[in-house]
Amino acid sequence: MPAPCLPVLLALVASAPDPGAAPPATAGPAAAPAEALPVPVPAPADVSTPLAPTADAATPPSPPAPIPPATNDAVLAAPPADLSYGPAPVAARKPPPEHGPFYAAEPASDTAFPNGTHPADPPRFSLGRGAFCFVDDSYCKSALLLSADVGIGVNIVSAPTRLDVPYAQYNFRGGVVFKPMLRRGEGGWHPWGVGAVGSWSRGTASPTSKSALSSEHTDAWRIILVNQLWLSKKRNGFHLDLDLGIVRSNVLGSKAKYFGTHAALSANWGGIGGLFLATDLLDSDSRIVFGFRGNGIAAAPLIGLVLLGLLAGGAL
Repeated sequence: MPAPCLPVLLALVASAPDPGAAPPATAGPAAAPAEALPVPVPAPADVSTPLAPTADAATPPSPPAPIPPATNDAVLAAPPADLSYGPAPVAARKPPPEHGPFYAAEPASDTAFPNGTHPADPPRFSLGRGAFCFVDDSYCKSALLLSADVGIGVNIVSAPTRLDVPYAQYNFRGGVVFKPMLRRGEGGWHPWGVGAVGSWSRGTASPTSKSALSSEHTDAWRIILVNQLWLSKKRNGFHLDLDLGIVRSNVLGSKAKYFGTHAALSANWGGIGGLFLATDLLDSDSRIVFGFRGNGIAAAPLIGLVLLGLLAGGAL
């Protein structure tokens, strides 16, 4: 073999595997090179607000304009035209100066008739939406007072006999009352009323045989100033009346006429009726009477029955 082939043979022998050596370990999959890992993409630059061009390239660019804060305009925006949410809510109004248990507005009723009266309707039996009423009510500018009453009490006689005798009377009165400070409309109500009435009454004579004084009956004429204080705005509202006036009447045991003082306090419901406590202070008689009062039109049947009983008993 020529000499130049000897190095090649030695190289082949050296590279041949050894039969007695252990097989080489299998290498695992090679790790991915660092270059194969995903690289995050940088966010695009904000181009909504372009930078203002500058003449000098060395000058740094100006910072972007600040973004205005978000508002709720989108939430409060008007709904589309095809949707309807009804009328806008109305803010609660401030209650009137007169506010309390007597001035509270009339509550809604589930049992009221649909065609019945409403708080804004004019009073019953009135002209000109309450300008004049035939039956007094809380929203009447002026009203007719026409009533009849029956009462019982005591007659304190200051004569030498010093007698206190039972006393009963029936009375008719009529007049006009005004509310000068009342105005129709919101907040125009006023609780005060004033008027003038005249009345005539007939009382019993001495009903006991122990009295040395006797007379057939006792007639009295009165001119009265009426002051009203309304405590409710509702229909047929509650009101207090204070009556002050003069009276002319005969006294027990005498047919002569005397002047005296009349005073009364009554609790009424509209112009329908009420209760009263009245007194007549005369020369020798002091009469105190408690009774009930009714409208002259509504109480006409009852008045007729009372008069019929008095006529049958001989009091008339």
